[in-house]
Amino acid sequence: MAAAARRPTAGGHMYVDESTARDYLVMCAVIAGGDVTATRAAMRGLLLPGQRSLHMKNERNRAPRILRTIVAMDPQVLIYRVDRETASMEARRRCVQQLAQDACRLRLARVVLDTIDSVVDRDHSWIISGAQQVGHRTPPFAYHHQRRYEEPLLWVADAVGWAWARGGEHRATVEPIVDVIDL
Repeated sequence: MAAAARRPTAGGHMYVDESTARDYLVMCAVIAGGDVTATRAAMRGLLLPGQRSLHMKNERNRAPRILRTIVAMDPQVLIYRVDRETASMEARRRCVQQLAQDACRLRLARVVLDTIDSVVDRDHSWIISGAQQVGHRTPPFAYHHQRRYEEPLLWVADAVGWAWARGGEHRATVEPIVDVIDL
């Protein structure tokens, strides 16, 4: 398996976002099934009045608090990394196929990807392909796309990916919950 599972994950959910700030990163926050409701509520609790969602590029002043809150909830965050020289669609294909393989191996119940309209159809085919590569005719988990304002758990992946890409103290804060997989 590409990712070392530190925590029990069977029945868990994976929330997926991407970053193209430096290398191509796909961040996957794996939340235990029994923790989904509480984690979602904690993330909503970080919203300021009038905010629909968190996006770390807009939260630099509050970043330490947001990151500490996430780390305290102890999700497992898999970061699939492809070097910046690889074309973005090829990089995304590699990452989505690998996350599908790992979702199968971890026996996850659900995968939710942040909606990028131009790649939704390709993501579906890459998820199926990834599952087939590890012996499943169809993915053994439910999967779909949602917009960031619809699903607060996508913010976990966004925040951890932002921190990882920024480096320094932000990366050090999230390092205990991150596994990086180079593809």
